[in-house]
Amino acid sequence: MTDHATYLDAKRALDDRSLNRDVLDRFAAELPPDPEILEVGAGTATMVERLVDWGVIDGGRWVAVDAHADALAAGEDRIGSEVGDASGGVDVEFRVADAFEYASEAAAAGRQFDAVVGCAFFDVVDARPAVDALADVAPLAYAPITYDGETRFAPPDPDDEVVLDRYHRHMREFRPGGPDGAAALAREATVIAEGPSPWRIEPPYENGERVVLAHLLDTVEGAVAETGYDASDWADRRREALDAGRLRYEAANRDLLARLE
Repeated sequence: MTDHATYLDAKRALDDRSLNRDVLDRFAAELPPDPEILEVGAGTATMVERLVDWGVIDGGRWVAVDAHADALAAGEDRIGSEVGDASGGVDVEFRVADAFEYASEAAAAGRQFDAVVGCAFFDVVDARPAVDALADVAPLAYAPITYDGETRFAPPDPDDEVVLDRYHRHMREFRPGGPDGAAALAREATVIAEGPSPWRIEPPYENGERVVLAHLLDTVEGAVAETGYDASDWADRRREALDAGRLRYEAANRDLLARLE
């Protein structure tokens, strides 16, 4: 399987085109000048670069937290301690830690943020304890690319239904969060803006998309195996389609901006 940092960097362009700009504009409007932002599940810290490049923020401080040391190290090696130009920018701090443990420590120390950002994060954690923990340090959550319960591959395969049913079962029963991550967050916080942010990959593949698709196939096959079903034949056929440049993929996601209560 592709290592975590390589996958995160490979999907950067996919995230760029998938983000819902209306929700992002509302997030920008909610931020004060020079905001203090906590990013949970920061990965290789592409989000802070993106928001600076797109003019959403141009100052302040960004704390990037992730439990994957290799991913954070790749981000720190790439951008250093500041993102911006010669006239100034956003100071970036990298912290290898569990997101909720860090939030608890920050709250105990009296540290507060203007917002918390979690890209593709709120579907891999349980919504109620996540909201409770993060509300102690920030009043606002920007949650882009939150899974919204549907994955499709094409061309059709006879095992698609059973494999994807098992994939969603794994999300519900074998790890925190679940396939209804967007709806779960909306139940536990006050959503003030939301919109679709689907992932779509079609041939001819752009830079990085083969890496993303290969990683997703490995992820689905591995998750389904944990439920007791052997999806290796399905995965092999899907890899053949990928090698032939015929595989298409779509996942339903939603971007949410929510007040934490």
